[in-house]
Amino acid sequence: MNNEDKMLQLVLSDTNLSSAYDYNPEEFPTIDDALLSDNPVIVAVAKIIRGINEREDKSIQKEVYNEVFTYLNQNIL
Repeated sequence: MNNEDKMLQLVLSDTNLSSAYDYNPEEFPTIDDALLSDNPVIVAVAKIIRGINEREDKSIQKEVYNEVFTYLNQNIL
């Protein structure tokens, strides 16, 4: 398990989040599994973790925010 997967498990194991969005964190052991989910919240969390982890330049984090924001708008609203 790499650091991305560990971070994913920490976030997804939050009981408030999992009960609000009706998912089982054990179904998404890796970032790659989460990115393939039908649940937009799971995918968004994975995109945030992957996007921030892949970019060392902190100014690019706005790009990650925009990608996730657009994704959620297209898949939830």
